[in-house]
Amino acid sequence: MTNLIVMAKVTVRPQYTSQASALLIELACKSEQESGCLSYKILPSLDEGNVFTTLEVWESSETEMKHWNTDHLKTIIAKLNPLLAAEARIEKYTEVKTI
Repeated sequence: MTNLIVMAKVTVRPQYTSQASALLIELACKSEQESGCLSYKILPSLDEGNVFTTLEVWESSETEMKHWNTDHLKTIIAKLNPLLAAEARIEKYTEVKTI
């Protein structure tokens, strides 16, 4: 089975950077407690202070899909959406296994 890797680019309005950072950190902490979540990192951009990327590793696409139905994700998204400068960009990848 191949892991699913999800990257989300989140751009917030500059005046809400601290609030958004706190929400994303809370999301990462709660998500890492979910079954099937292998890793959930928050990566603030060094070039743009109001841009974050989440880097998530899930055991499978099924476990990532269950993530979307969790109460903590729904609650945090509802709080985060008004702070956004643009819609989050979500990309999904699989990992190429090397020898």
